[in-house]
Amino acid sequence: MTQTQDDFNAETLRGIGDRIRALRTGRGLTLSALSKQSQVSVAMLSHIERGRTSPSIKVLDRLRIALGVPLADFFSDAEPRTGEQNVVTRRHKRPVLDFDAVGLTKELLSPERNSELEFFLLKLEPGGNSGPEPFHRIGEKCGMVLSGRFELMIGDHYHDLEAGDAFQFDSSQPHSFRNLAEGETQIIWVIRSREIG
Repeated sequence: MTQTQDDFNAETLRGIGDRIRALRTGRGLTLSALSKQSQVSVAMLSHIERGRTSPSIKVLDRLRIALGVPLADFFSDAEPRTGEQNVVTRRHKRPVLDFDAVGLTKELLSPERNSELEFFLLKLEPGGNSGPEPFHRIGEKCGMVLSGRFELMIGDHYHDLEAGDAFQFDSSQPHSFRNLAEGETQIIWVIRSREIG
């Protein structure tokens, strides 16, 4: 039987919940303790860990900081990755996170999960965006627009980027983005963390 993308997305969501639970328990944290550190409610954490809800980008970022891991760790396999898996991510095996509320899909392109470098394909639906609050994290972000058009806000500056345009910036500055195209916009998005947490 062929695995559909919906099946794969459901497995990814369950996998993220399992991984967050493993990271939490591995650090000896209760749901209540992680809730306090991340400012994510116990009820929300419980739903995420059981694979019953898709966390927002902001929630995942809060959990990443509280647990002291890169975002890519939420996609990690339970089994050690060996051989080709350490070097190559096959198109049909990309872990995917859908942030339906903001019209954003993130596909993990990085094969290596323990690197300070995180590599994603972002797909923004018409009107899609990064969410209501700007982000910031210690490190750098860069990328290139593959198709469509989007607006990148860094601090007080707005940048209108089209297919073929590239960018790089200090991600400790507040930043956000939104799709300006009538159709889907696709962006290669790379994150380099200088420090976790």
